[in-house]
Amino acid sequence: MALICHCEAVRDRAIVKAIHRGAHTLGDVQAACGAATRCGGCEPAVLELLERHTDQAVSLRPVFGLSA
Repeated sequence: MALICHCEAVRDRAIVKAIHRGAHTLGDVQAACGAATRCGGCEPAVLELLERHTDQAVSLRPVFGLSA
């Protein structure tokens, strides 16, 4: 049980749980458990967990203001 996000006190197991429940992007994880929503220092660790626990390519951030 590693503490990944110190700002929001989010452990690795909470992030992995969010991924197993459907989080596939950094934004999804942020919405699900609050990790990587303050200083951003844990983003690399969150992205590593996303890569390790998903088969899909990881999207770093949602893009706002662009139309399809």
